[in-house]
Amino acid sequence: MSGKFKLITGLGNKDENKVKSLVLLWAKAGADIFDTSPVTIPSLQKAFIENGLNLEDFDFCTSYAIKGDFHGKKAKIDPILCKLCNKCKKVCIEGAIEPPNVNELKCIGCSHCKKACKYGAISLYDSDDDGFFELLKKDVKLDTVEIHISIKDKKIIKDEFKKIIKALNNSNCAKNSKISVCFNRTYFSNSKTEKILEKLKELSGNREFMVQADGNSMNGANNTLAGTIETVAFGLFVKSLGYDVILSGGCNEFSAELANKAGLTCSIGFGSFARKMTENLPEDEKLKVAKEFVRKTKELLNDKQC
Repeated sequence: MSGKFKLITGLGNKDENKVKSLVLLWAKAGADIFDTSPVTIPSLQKAFIENGLNLEDFDFCTSYAIKGDFHGKKAKIDPILCKLCNKCKKVCIEGAIEPPNVNELKCIGCSHCKKACKYGAISLYDSDDDGFFELLKKDVKLDTVEIHISIKDKKIIKDEFKKIIKALNNSNCAKNSKISVCFNRTYFSNSKTEKILEKLKELSGNREFMVQADGNSMNGANNTLAGTIETVAFGLFVKSLGYDVILSGGCNEFSAELANKAGLTCSIGFGSFARKMTENLPEDEKLKVAKEFVRKTKELLNDKQC
């Protein structure tokens, strides 16, 4: 699985047209893996076929956030407390806010808006399962299931994990899906990380198991070296435990080079950075820029020095 370029559109992003255009662009640019909301998978794969792309050439991934994990949250604005200052709108990386309203189809729960609001008008709440279990009943290509576990309670993590594995075992489209566990070091020390991963791998049975090291989640658009250092550092630790690693959270133009210099063999998932990279470019420039970034990233990830 190492050396792959992954595009992350966001678990909470249910804007099918936006997801389609973004994923098709990066598919043509050479990306390998696409991590999208469960509700977008069927129409996305239909769009691939309509555009002459072979589904077997790509890895389709979707996610499930255990209750309490920030990837499964949405923002809401209290219209009484809101002063219409538009600070939340300016920091929203998905263009999901028009105060005092939040477009739930676009919101990915990044919390940037909440941090920017000095009036306490914004809160986050747990959304539903985002169509995950419904997707498992459909005839789609589902290569990887990513489970977000960034919560404190290890018992809840294990219980939810068992439920998900059982659902995958009973699903035709997910019988052979790989498992990717996504979390950061907010709640777990290195020793606790090692133990929880051992248990989750055991619960996964014979499925291919990997870890998405989530360093500075949903901050890739900041494009700073400091923003991606924790991601690579956590990735190095997870790799030392013997797991395949995908870097995410804060990944930007520095991530592949830093991983290369650190000797980290891995794949990288780009979210807000990749989405913002081509957002304001003319149509004829988008593919050119995306292709060049994919090329450079893969060259660094697959450098023999790694």
